[in-house]
Amino acid sequence: MQGKKQLSKEEIVILIKKGKEAFLKKDLKLAKECFLLANYKEGLIQLGDYYMYEKRLPLLAYGYYKKAGAVEKIEDLHRRMILAISKWIGEDKIKPESLKKFKEQSKNDFIQVRVDPKLLEIAKKIIQKNEKSP
Repeated sequence: MQGKKQLSKEEIVILIKKGKEAFLKKDLKLAKECFLLANYKEGLIQLGDYYMYEKRLPLLAYGYYKKAGAVEKIEDLHRRMILAISKWIGEDKIKPESLKKFKEQSKNDFIQVRVDPKLLEIAKKIIQKNEKSP
């Protein structure tokens, strides 16, 4: 089995430039392909930030942060997800020391995520059912 072809520095520079231009034109598919081929972590983080802050799609952003190895961004997303889940199911379901830890570590610039009322109702029923089970 053959490995990937090693790109020259010139090819990498061309790919990064092409990816940046594509990103500015909102051709995100091309930008992604270029940044991945060039292993351009800053570009992948930029795509992640776009999906996180402009499109408000944190799970999509997570994938880009993961590919870029952006540990700080991933940890911030984990904190946000845990706090969001605690809001949905009720903070009383989370150990107070855990909740305090995540609140202290997180920034107060949470992205509000709209949850379909039907989905929220289903989640609440599941939680109530699990609480009643021995």
